[in-house]
Amino acid sequence: MSRFILVAMTIVTVAACNRFPDNGLQIVANLPPDDSCVFDADPEIRLLRGLYDLSYRDPNTGGASDYIIAPLVQSYLVSNALEFQGEQANLQVDNYDITILLPDGTVPALPEGIVNPYRVDTSAVLPAIERGGSASQEVAAARGIPASYQDALRTILPQYSSIILEIRAGGTTFGGFSQRSAPFRWPVDLCEGCLVNPLPCTIDEFSESCLPGQDIWAGCSSVLPPPVTP
Repeated sequence: MSRFILVAMTIVTVAACNRFPDNGLQIVANLPPDDSCVFDADPEIRLLRGLYDLSYRDPNTGGASDYIIAPLVQSYLVSNALEFQGEQANLQVDNYDITILLPDGTVPALPEGIVNPYRVDTSAVLPAIERGGSASQEVAAARGIPASYQDALRTILPQYSSIILEIRAGGTTFGGFSQRSAPFRWPVDLCEGCLVNPLPCTIDEFSESCLPGQDIWAGCSSVLPPPVTP
C-alpha cells in the first residue's frame, strides 16, 4: 500500500513543479503606431488614454471603424528546454478577454444583444527567457471595440464621457499550458465628431492617418479625387 501512495505523491509533485505561474503573462501598456503606421514595442511616444469618435465614417466605404488596441505583452516564463526536446515555455498570445466598464469600475447596462465581456483574436509569440533575464515582450494588436458597439456606446454618452476597457491577455505555451494575464485597464474618451475633419482631404493626407477616428488621428469627411494628368 505504501508504494502506491508514494507513486501517487510523486505524480502530484512533478505536475505541480511543471505548472507555470499565473503571473507569467502581463500587459504593461497600450501603444500607438509609429509614423509609418507600424506598431513597435519601443515607440517614441505613448498615449495616456484613448479617444474614440463614434461618428467617424470611412469616406471610401461609409462604414464605421473599430477601435484598435495594441497592448504590449510580456512573458516572464523561464526556459525549460532539454537536449532532446524543443522549447516548451515559448508563449503564443492569441486572444484578449475585454470588459467594457464605466469610469467608476461598474459594468454598464448595454442594449440587449451586446455581449460584454467579449473575446477578440490576436497573435504574438513571446520567447522563453533565461533565468534572471528580462521579460520578453511583443505588441499584439487587436480589435478593442467592434464598430457594431457604437450605438450601444451612445447610450452611455449622455451620462458618461468615457469608458474603461479591462483587458486580459490569454495564450498557450508550446508545452500546452494556458496563461491568462491580470487585468490591464485602458481609459477611452468618447465623442461625436471630435476627430472628423469637415474639409475634404487628399489621398496622401488620408493615407497618413494611421487609425482615423481614434486617439490622435483625425479622419476626413471625404477624399478628393486624384488630379487628372494631361
